[in-house]
Amino acid sequence: MIHREGRSRRDPENVQAWLIGGGIASLAAAVHLIKDAKVPARNIHLLDEHKLPGGAMQSSGDPQNGYLLRTACLPYFHDICVEDLLSYVPSATNPERSIMDAVRDFERDEKVPKKSTASTRLLAHGVSGPEKVDDRQFHLGFKHRFDLIKLMVEGERAVADKTIKDLFDESFFDSKFWTMWSTTFALRPEHGAVEFQRHVRKYLEKIKDFNNVSALDRTQYTVHESVIVPVISYLKKEGVDFRSNAKVTNLIMYPEGDPTTISEIELVHDGNNPSLVTIDPMDIVIVTLGSVSSGSAVGSNNAPPICTASDEMIMDDWSLWNKIAAKATRKFGDPLPFCTHVNDSKVVTFTVTLRDSQFLGLYEKLTHDQPGFSSLVSFVDSNWTLSLSVPHQPLFPNQPDNVHVLWGYGLNLAKPGNYVKKPMAECTGEEILTELLHHLNFPQEEILPTATTIPCALPLATASLLKRAHYDRPEVIPHNTTNMAFVGQFAEIPHDTTFSMEYSVRGAQMAVFELMGLSKSPPPVQTNVLQEVFKLLS
Repeated sequence: MIHREGRSRRDPENVQAWLIGGGIASLAAAVHLIKDAKVPARNIHLLDEHKLPGGAMQSSGDPQNGYLLRTACLPYFHDICVEDLLSYVPSATNPERSIMDAVRDFERDEKVPKKSTASTRLLAHGVSGPEKVDDRQFHLGFKHRFDLIKLMVEGERAVADKTIKDLFDESFFDSKFWTMWSTTFALRPEHGAVEFQRHVRKYLEKIKDFNNVSALDRTQYTVHESVIVPVISYLKKEGVDFRSNAKVTNLIMYPEGDPTTISEIELVHDGNNPSLVTIDPMDIVIVTLGSVSSGSAVGSNNAPPICTASDEMIMDDWSLWNKIAAKATRKFGDPLPFCTHVNDSKVVTFTVTLRDSQFLGLYEKLTHDQPGFSSLVSFVDSNWTLSLSVPHQPLFPNQPDNVHVLWGYGLNLAKPGNYVKKPMAECTGEEILTELLHHLNFPQEEILPTATTIPCALPLATASLLKRAHYDRPEVIPHNTTNMAFVGQFAEIPHDTTFSMEYSVRGAQMAVFELMGLSKSPPPVQTNVLQEVFKLLS
């Protein structure tokens, strides 16, 4: 069989597949290699420089010391590529049913809230406390509408290497419209205009409903517990070769000109001497580029997260892409625009563990939303641009009934807080919760003693949203290559929006289908630019 673009189909029995990186992109690629390409699991090798696979979405902790949610994508994630992946993998609780079946079962659970519309998305300071902001109408003026329309109809190359603030005046960033987009997608004025353009094209029609969380947009526990762990368990049971503490230091290509074929993988395993893995032209290599968790630091209830990682340490995490890019920048991209602008990509998240607390009752009374009804509540007057997620409970299998877990983040890390007069990145967990309780007007003396708040600083959390030129992100299948693909948040998928699990899974599917020569492709990214332009004009 010949692939639709002329690539010959590989014989799955004779293919050795080498997956570099242990995040969701590599895990998804392994699943699709087994299920779609019929590659024997024993022929699939996953190389991860960390002790455990799972990438940047691992979660941890316990009720006594507090939980930690690490999230590198939007809180709610389901789209067609993710659903396809989840339909392939057995549920952790019932091997006869898939993870997607378990999600649908969870939807039918009588204990799960069934309300269709969230009541509160934005809160502002009012005369007698926090008040809901009407987010049904954005009231954009003519100039802002015109600027948005111009952005939507421009070609990507026209706005490449520009920031969002290059295209809009200061008053735009004071609008409710911007607050909704910024807090929903972790966008900042300093981020790339191309990324904002793609988000507006894809989500403008849905933005007013994006905060409404249906049960089909939720897993029973965290993404790590309900998706990542079962996928890893399934792959290990099938016989995939997982190699931890295996750092790939270089990819040897032959010839160095076109068409390019990877012939060897240089790696250091368990701190031993460097070794080489010989790659046959029939084999495939799928590489996860970059790392949004590089240099991350975890604080505690009594200590801020101290980022001790130097620029050199971050660059070491990105060294593989640097070496690949040096061979041909226009072909293999350029990592420097993404990993050298920490001031524009840093985010501080926080996980709150509450014990015997009245917080959830006060939250429901204020917002008229039960836990899990809405994706986020954001505080429009917050100097830190705080947002809070109050998900359905429990989030962890070992979480007691009297313990509740919340998650949130801040985007503006330079300003002192409205109440805690320090930048968020310098605050302990207790100080971050104190600031949050002030915005909510909840009693601190009753809630703080029952809570443990763990902050986490992520210098490169939104690196994939930064300003970039057209060739800074390489294509999933680079031009004139024979056996390699790039996946993850820094590979180029036309029209799609990064900073989501869907993006990583879609890239993995593209890589597997194309390299293996399958007559299959992911569904196209849905956008409707003209329809949304007409709405802005009306």
